[in-house]
Amino acid sequence: MSEESSNRGGRSQVSTVDLMVIIIIVLFARILIERAMPLFYESFGLYFGDFLFQTLSNYSLTFGAILGDILIVVLLVRFFPYGSGRTIVRSLVEVGAIALMAFLTSLLIRIWQYPQVVDGSKFFSRLFLFTYVSNLVFNAVAILITDLIFYYRWTNRKAVAAEAEQRARANYQYQLLKSETNPHFLFNCLTVLQYLIHEDADRASDYAGKLAGVYRYFLKLEKHTLVMLEEELEFVSKYCDLLRERFGESFVTEIDIPDKYHGARIIPCTLQVMVENAVKHNVVNSSSALHISIGVGMRHIVVRNNLNPKKTEPGVSTGTGLQNISRQYEILFNRRVVTEKTDSEFIVRIPLIQ
Repeated sequence: MSEESSNRGGRSQVSTVDLMVIIIIVLFARILIERAMPLFYESFGLYFGDFLFQTLSNYSLTFGAILGDILIVVLLVRFFPYGSGRTIVRSLVEVGAIALMAFLTSLLIRIWQYPQVVDGSKFFSRLFLFTYVSNLVFNAVAILITDLIFYYRWTNRKAVAAEAEQRARANYQYQLLKSETNPHFLFNCLTVLQYLIHEDADRASDYAGKLAGVYRYFLKLEKHTLVMLEEELEFVSKYCDLLRERFGESFVTEIDIPDKYHGARIIPCTLQVMVENAVKHNVVNSSSALHISIGVGMRHIVVRNNLNPKKTEPGVSTGTGLQNISRQYEILFNRRVVTEKTDSEFIVRIPLIQ
């Protein structure tokens, strides 16, 4: 199982625990109503519904209590998001918040009903205890229902995000397949290889090895949405070596990325697409050399190339590969690939994913 699949499975398990905790609290509240409250009626002639009615009969108080319960859930979601792995702490905070809301609601009811009572011993009497228990159940149900609604919305958003990721991955695989089977690239590589076989057997062998490495990298990406930057750099170096055999000294590359960034993640073939676009859209010959540099700046991988544009021809790429890469970064990481064109350079800034 891939690292990505394992992480997704872990998040799913934690979310199940969150749901089980909510179910247990709801069942506890039901038991409290069905079992404990009738005892108050049998012993003291007091009924649960009478105390609950004290809250519900005051519309402003009921509305305020529900708003407070919703605010509690909003804060819980903010500081203890679903699937964060802090289920026990979140549950304890939620129970404490329910108890606090029940106390405040009961306090307001007592002040509303008996404003003349100031003696603490009379104010916090057995009646206050029963009022508190009824409001405890009321606020628990309100908070748990709100929590379930938020949880349902969260699972829906996560499902939509997973679907969007799958669509992006499917689109990427389609683009990758096109790149793998690009007849122009393969034809040019075989033409160069044929020439080298007759001219220099050692160079031909080295070239064939690099060509095999490039296609081996393509094949291993079938189940990977992200790869290590170090792997991508090794791949793009081989890809550039193939182009250098074709264009000679007219094709110049400079890769300067410190080792501390090699552990970052990148969408596969991102740098290769940048190099491929530069070659497709610019003249590369002895009088017009193409210079490509790959470096790091401001939390981005920065790819630059000088401009010597070709005349537009039918069938020439219109930047679909770059648009596809940019779209994937937006869907998967909510970050953008930024492009800039000056009089002398074309610059692409690719987000660094740590």
